[in-house]
Amino acid sequence: MEKDKVRIEVECKFLMSKEIEDLKNFLEKIVEKANNEVFVRGVPEIYLKDVAKIVDWNVEDKNLILKVISGTYARAPSAILRFKKLLAEELGLKFKVGVRGLETQKIRFKIPVEKISNEILGKIKNLTYVENVYSEENNIVVDLKPVEEAELKKNVPDRVFTVVRDILREKKEAEVPPVPPLIVVRQSEPKKIKFKDDPVKVALELGWIKEFPGRGQWTYTTPYAKLLETIENILLEEVIHKLGFQPFMLPKLIPLEIMQKMPGYLEEIPEGMYYVCPPPRDPEAFTEFKEVVRVTKTVPKDILKNVVKEPEYVLSPAQCEPFWYFFSHEVLRVEDLPFKLYDRSGWTYRWEGGGVEGLARLQEFRRIELVYIGTPEQVVEIRDSIVDKVVDVVDRILELEWRVVAATPFYMKGGEIGDVSDSKNVAAFDVEIYLPYRGEKGKAEWLEIAGCFIHKEKFVKNFSIHEAKNRPIWTGCTGLGTSRWVTAFLATHGFNPKNWPSMVKEKFGSYTLPRTLLWPKKFEE
Repeated sequence: MEKDKVRIEVECKFLMSKEIEDLKNFLEKIVEKANNEVFVRGVPEIYLKDVAKIVDWNVEDKNLILKVISGTYARAPSAILRFKKLLAEELGLKFKVGVRGLETQKIRFKIPVEKISNEILGKIKNLTYVENVYSEENNIVVDLKPVEEAELKKNVPDRVFTVVRDILREKKEAEVPPVPPLIVVRQSEPKKIKFKDDPVKVALELGWIKEFPGRGQWTYTTPYAKLLETIENILLEEVIHKLGFQPFMLPKLIPLEIMQKMPGYLEEIPEGMYYVCPPPRDPEAFTEFKEVVRVTKTVPKDILKNVVKEPEYVLSPAQCEPFWYFFSHEVLRVEDLPFKLYDRSGWTYRWEGGGVEGLARLQEFRRIELVYIGTPEQVVEIRDSIVDKVVDVVDRILELEWRVVAATPFYMKGGEIGDVSDSKNVAAFDVEIYLPYRGEKGKAEWLEIAGCFIHKEKFVKNFSIHEAKNRPIWTGCTGLGTSRWVTAFLATHGFNPKNWPSMVKEKFGSYTLPRTLLWPKKFEE
């Protein structure tokens, strides 16, 4: 390996079923075959210097000890799994010797760095699989804890290496934080501003919403609920049904093993989800809890924490997770595609923490989720047709000021958008609305009400969705955040239905608000 390149070292032990001391000559041939054939198979010539190589080996009783080094292409941890397969085939076929196990004794990364701070060293040292880390001759050396064979098969060392590299890049990136350019693809003409107040303040005064103890949650009363139903029905009529989407009803309690397949969620934003801990099916387990509640009239959370099981689910943060699981390991035919489906059966949940904002950014909110599967051409055409229909609704029917922005999903962090003149290059088009109460148009943050995505083959691979003849199929999804649609509408047109666009006014109709002696704060004018 060249001195200024990354070096990965693995020392491991293969546990054999019989003594192999007298097989050294044959073992040497297996090592040569691995180095000269197996490890280099399919590797482009320019990367051959980075390929894994067995540099030392010896026999101890029934054990074969190996040392493998590599660069970052065809890495050493993966190479020892390939060598195990070769070893089992060669020794099993000719000598009836089996490989009973594989133990890693050392996995080490040497990564060239000019200078490293103690803070960065500390971050790397705190990683779960890291045993030790130190600086040595313009390199950072990272030693991993021993990993099991099952963890090798899951590419754990490779993923730890990626995390280490990301940490090493953090300081450099922090010095010049990247500011993604705003790429506005198209935009409406300015609309007449009828209302400038914060809709939350007015909604509370008029009784359209009422505070709920959970942050980022509200109780929505009759007029709000009717407006949301009105906008959802307009979207059903003008977008979803016209484009031929059909309904599904999906679970909102998502097992962690399904969530793990969703790109980016558990790796990038685990802090953005609600985790669900099921209780044991044993009433006796709650004896102490029930007694304390009865006696103290408080909820003893410390006792409850010890009774419930570990987290097994999340509350749906994306709404499309069960769609992809539905098609997981299924075989589709291009001739039957595209499939166009939607779900509007419940709430979506995200833990926004300090990011909660009025009615615009909530922790429990309504969405209509559209998903589509088809050929690459079909998926791009469907996504673009959704954008067109959504823009038509916000412009012609709801009379909102809008723009369409090219974007990249969070799981493609750092990805480039590319040439927006060709739609297939754009992973996401966001439809955004100007909210007058947020300030001047050129400075204010606009509100995204629709994210329209194409995933290419990302979800197809993650969920093992197959095409009968291995022809390419893509997926896409669109989230119509109807809670945000209501916020955008009220922030633009206010709360007096007389001032609303005609179709909304007609479909909304009349309502009766239940009142108490203390609520709401004031009557509508």
